[in-house]
Amino acid sequence: MKPIIRAEGLGKQFRIGARRAPYLTLRESLAGAIRAPVKLIRGGARESASTIWALRDLAFEIMPGEIVGIIGRNGAGKSTLLKILSRITEPTTGRVDVYGRVGSLLEVGTGFHPELTGRENIYLSGAILGMRRREIARKFDEIVSFAEVEEFIDTPVKHYSSGMYLRLAFAVAAHLEPEILLVDEVLAVGDYGFQQKCIKKAGQVAGDGSTVLLVSHNLAVLGDIARTALWLDKGEIQQIGPLSSVIKSYLSSGRIASGEWRLECAPETTAAYVSGVKVRQGGSISRAEVMIDQPFEIKLTYIVRRTMVFCRVGILLSNSMGTVIFSTAEADDESISPLEKEPGQYTARCIVPGWLLAHDTYYLTPHIDDAPLHRLFTAEQACSFTVVENAPRGTAHYGRPGIIAPKLTWSVCTKDVGDECHLPSARTEFSEAPYCREDMSI
Repeated sequence: MKPIIRAEGLGKQFRIGARRAPYLTLRESLAGAIRAPVKLIRGGARESASTIWALRDLAFEIMPGEIVGIIGRNGAGKSTLLKILSRITEPTTGRVDVYGRVGSLLEVGTGFHPELTGRENIYLSGAILGMRRREIARKFDEIVSFAEVEEFIDTPVKHYSSGMYLRLAFAVAAHLEPEILLVDEVLAVGDYGFQQKCIKKAGQVAGDGSTVLLVSHNLAVLGDIARTALWLDKGEIQQIGPLSSVIKSYLSSGRIASGEWRLECAPETTAAYVSGVKVRQGGSISRAEVMIDQPFEIKLTYIVRRTMVFCRVGILLSNSMGTVIFSTAEADDESISPLEKEPGQYTARCIVPGWLLAHDTYYLTPHIDDAPLHRLFTAEQACSFTVVENAPRGTAHYGRPGIIAPKLTWSVCTKDVGDECHLPSARTEFSEAPYCREDMSI
């Protein structure tokens, strides 16, 4: 089978640090042109500009119908690669062959004209993709229904909220029958329900024979849809292959479990954000390793800048394969209600019981929601720690298979006595309060 995308020696170089030339009059431009040869002869000083390679010597092939997740840290070159595949940016070196019609959603607002209505932008986007008006009309109702903008379809999109804009943009990109669909991280803007809807649609697009390339820092999202991953680091391909293998290599690369994280630079306009995380067990010092049979504490410090009627801090925990083990938020404790917050610094604590997590390395993603299912702030895999087995080798509790290792309550009866054989209570109490404003240390 012939690849639908083939890249050979692909590279992209950008100039940085160069001062933009000022706007000149015609007289100044002519005078500069006359002086230029003189400067060259005299060896006049030239304004230097450094360069940076966003991509360097990439070579890969993607087959029709594949769903490929592109992963890497910020600045790895992921977005630049999608822009080259979309023909928005030209490569500096090498070449890339793309065989098929490309639908792309690279950032909110790309491809839409703000003065046109939602209806007009749907037809405009279809025309750009080379579709006939009759083809677009056949998909129109499905696009509008998916985007949930029926009431505003004849309103100029400049009046849309970012969520409406995003829903319509994705609906257009996914429904106008692209042979290649490129999606760059924009799903992080939508709420959880819309993200799940998009994941399902992307899988459907691939099932119909199209190829999907998805850039995301949310490895859980990739795990739900992709089977292949391409890992970029500093513009170079580190690994390409099965998703689980690539994610495991990516998570373990250059990362040392520390059990602690601090936000280096606070966001300028965000109403609330997490400023620090600590994993502690049996003391106040952060722990890179915790014992499997003992409870441990996850401590989060967060800042609220203005009065908020809804402000919920939580965490998402994933293992070394990128699989989400659980998510929890302060609202899990019914004593923390309502979720109104005044400006200030807060400390929240979450107790994880012993005999819950299996021996593995885990990654914490702290987040803050300002409405149900709407994420205001997140720090992907900000903190890591390792759960260590401390049971003697060869005992019943050592080396349990599975992604969790709960030590559950059992009861054994000598005969079948039906409901007369009762299980004892398995409730565990923790004395430490989960939430306070007094302890501000992190």
